[in-house]
Amino acid sequence: MSSSAFRATSLAALAAGALLNATLTATPVAAAPAYGSNGVFGVTTQPREGWATTFIAPGRYRVDQSPSMQPYQSPPGFWLRCREFPCAGTSPGNIIATGAAVRNAPTFVDILPSDVAVALHNVTLTPA
Repeated sequence: MSSSAFRATSLAALAAGALLNATLTATPVAAAPAYGSNGVFGVTTQPREGWATTFIAPGRYRVDQSPSMQPYQSPPGFWLRCREFPCAGTSPGNIIATGAAVRNAPTFVDILPSDVAVALHNVTLTPA
């Protein structure tokens, strides 16, 4: 192999190594947080002690039915936005709004800064 061919091969290998190194050391893109599929989430702008196991920020979220494995289907999912705790169907006076997850169409919920909690039942929320 001539010295110019050797040099070209070496440069190609060096470039390939640099590209591979850049690919392997690139900062991974963070996945959008997902909330669900069951539970009561306190809204971060209205924290209350002892009622929620975790918190969700106000904003617009896509509502998806929790996944199922064929041939089974999970029960229809729904969400509740609440003005106070407890955030449950057994406390209708605390419910601001409710909505269902539609399996074959995108649906959305807007969680407001004034909301105290969101209850999820067989649904997953992801930022829209």
